[in-house]
Formats: sequence, structure tokens, C-alpha cells
Amino acid sequence: MMVLKTSEELYQMAVEVITACGATPEEAAFVADELVETSLMGIDSHGVIRIPQYVNQVLNGSIRPGAALTIIRETSSTAVVDCGLNFGAVSANKMVDILLQKAEQSNIACVVSRRSHHVGRLGAYAQKIAGHQMVALAAVNGAKSEHCVAPWGGREGRLCTNPFAYAVPTSKDPLVFDMSTSMIAEGRLRIYKNQGESVPLGRIQDAEGNPSTNPMDFYGPPAGTLLPFGAEFGYKGFGLGLLVEILGGVLAGVSLSDDADYVNGLCLIAINPDAFYGKESFVKEMDQLSEYMTSCPTAPGFDQITLPGALDFQRKEQRLRSGVPIDEVTWETIVQAAKKVGCSL
Repeated sequence: MMVLKTSEELYQMAVEVITACGATPEEAAFVADELVETSLMGIDSHGVIRIPQYVNQVLNGSIRPGAALTIIRETSSTAVVDCGLNFGAVSANKMVDILLQKAEQSNIACVVSRRSHHVGRLGAYAQKIAGHQMVALAAVNGAKSEHCVAPWGGREGRLCTNPFAYAVPTSKDPLVFDMSTSMIAEGRLRIYKNQGESVPLGRIQDAEGNPSTNPMDFYGPPAGTLLPFGAEFGYKGFGLGLLVEILGGVLAGVSLSDDADYVNGLCLIAINPDAFYGKESFVKEMDQLSEYMTSCPTAPGFDQITLPGALDFQRKEQRLRSGVPIDEVTWETIVQAAKKVGCSL
């Protein structure tokens, strides 16, 4: 069974709960915007399903509402920021603002984080950058305690799902590519578990390294692992995941020994087309490239060529009309989490 909620209902609920956690109105709006937008786009693994996680982490002190973001090192085109373990959506949005200011001046800019909490949908921040007619690259790693993805050929976690994203402006919706470098995101696996469904083969393995379709073989005990993206070519996903680890962690000077002091290491890069071809000309060329791609004749079994992000934007329009479906188990965990901070849903 599914519970249907409008985006307005979810937004008000999220603001109420996050405010009750001690966030300022601005911070609560940042978090609610990201969670609801993500659920609207159908990326349920990173949407409102994360509210119970955030509530519990506020209560145990690992999220610190109100913490200031500070720049601890910078040049005209780069910055290392300390996010203070505030909500990840709060610090990531502020990082986007810093990045855009530098990219307008220096044309190419990069901002990396320390002490960042869970940022949610990585593509959201690339999308914001593209909204300012910049080309965006984004990468986010995770702390050692959350390593659940086995390296190619391994059976113990050595990486997180380590998403990589890019976004590019067009005259319509931007192209937004957002992928986990594992075969499945842990949040998606959580949905399979909550709904009592089997996981498609080739996504996870048990603690001994054997293929499994039972999500509990991942959660354990003993805990299993996610597999790197690529199936029999998983070395490709492993290589991409390792690059994300370098950009999200090593570049910011965060070593594995710093594990207890961050959840996500975020790297954002912006490229200003004005330095190359001009923003307006670049967008026109992107429109032509997009049209060229979608004009390709389809292969058997396909009825259209879909550009990165297009289905997410289509799903958002559909869910704005019909509501956001949430499975009953997830909704009940949200209700119980809200009660912990004095909110009755």
C-alpha cells in the first residue's frame, strides 16, 4: 500500500520537523526544498525517506543545526570550506553560491568541503549551477564507517556509493546526469527492504562475496556489500568510484583517519562558457546537440531517445499533479521520527 501526499503537504511537514530539530527557518527551507524536490523527481531513495535518518542524527549530535560554514582556505578560483556538520543541504547550497561567485570571476572554479553531512541528491547542486548557465561537475564520497561498496573483485566495503553528476544548460530543462558508481544506491536498496521485495541479481553480494537478491544479505549481520557499477565490467565503476573518493576526500585533505568527523565529502566544479564560446552561443549549440541526439532512430524495444534528467523532470510534472507515493513502512518511520522531536503528523 502507498500513501499519497502533495508536494505542499510534504514541504510543510519537512519544514516543521527540521525546524523542531533546531534548524533556523532558512536552514529548514533548504532541507525541505531538497527532500521534496527529490521525491517529486522520483528519486525516492534520497527524498523524504531521509527525514528519520536526519532526525536521529540530530538527536545523537552528528548533525548540528545552526553551525556556520567557514572558508578555511581559498584562492580566486578555489575554496576549502568547513561545513560544521550542519545539514548537508544547507552547506551544499552555500557552497554553490561561493562556487558561482568564483566562476563568474575566474571562469573555472572548484569548491570542496570538510565536515559536511549528507547532502542528498547530488544532481540537485549540479542542476543549480547549470541554472546560471554554467557547466557543472559534482562528486561526493562518504566516510569510512559507511564504506559498503566492494572494490572490483573484493568482498568488503572500501568505498561508499560515491555518486558523480554533471549538468549542462540548455534553453529548456538542463541536462542532468547523476549516477551512483555502485550498481545500486543504498537508499534504493532500503526501499526494496521496506517493501519486502527482492533485489535484481547483480546488485549486491553477501558477506562471503556470493551473489544475492535478498536485501537482508546486505544489511546483515553479517553485512554484505554493494557491487561497483558495470556488472562484469565492474572495474569501470570501481575506477570512477575511486576518482570520486579522490575529489571528495583526498583533494580536501580529508584522510581515512578523519572518519568520525564527516559524512559526505563534496566537490563542486563550475565552468563558465563565457571564457570559451559565450553563454548564449553555448546554449544554442547545446540545443542543437540535444536535438541531434533525440533525432536518432530508435532500436527495437524503445520508443524515444531520452536525454539525461528528462525522465526526472517529466516525473516531477506528473507527481505535482497526482501526488508523491510513499510506501506505508517509510511513512510510518517518518511519523515516528517526527514524534521524537515533538511533531504530530
